[in-house]
Amino acid sequence: MQQAVQEAEWVVHCGDFTGVGVLEEIRRLAPNFVGVFGNTDPGNIRRQLPHQVAFEIEGRKIVVIHPPWGGHPDGLERELARRFPDADAILFGHTHEPCKVKIDDTLLLNPGQGYSSFMVPASMAILTVNRSELKAKLLTP
Repeated sequence: MQQAVQEAEWVVHCGDFTGVGVLEEIRRLAPNFVGVFGNTDPGNIRRQLPHQVAFEIEGRKIVVIHPPWGGHPDGLERELARRFPDADAILFGHTHEPCKVKIDDTLLLNPGQGYSSFMVPASMAILTVNRSELKAKLLTP
């Protein structure tokens, strides 16, 4: 995954860093970084990052969030699409499971978690953004 971080134009992290060292390493390697804190992140990460952020690439609005309300993930994608109706893409964490779905004209993408655990294997996503389309690919290295 380190090579993917170094090669990407932008690196986005959807929260639950596992430690401040991960945040520092991504910031060191990534030319452009956007991140949000997750519900398991300690205070030293929460003080450095917001719980949600929106930015624009190629005229496309991208929202990044680790849903702070928690709870069961069923229906999470629909709730996020409802909360951010003007987003072209919503990148989100919390469930730790990779997800790629389109609701109306909004792409919802959860890259999963960047480390293997007893729950799920390590995963990441690559989002290609241009004015004419958004394409997402989920990867398990």
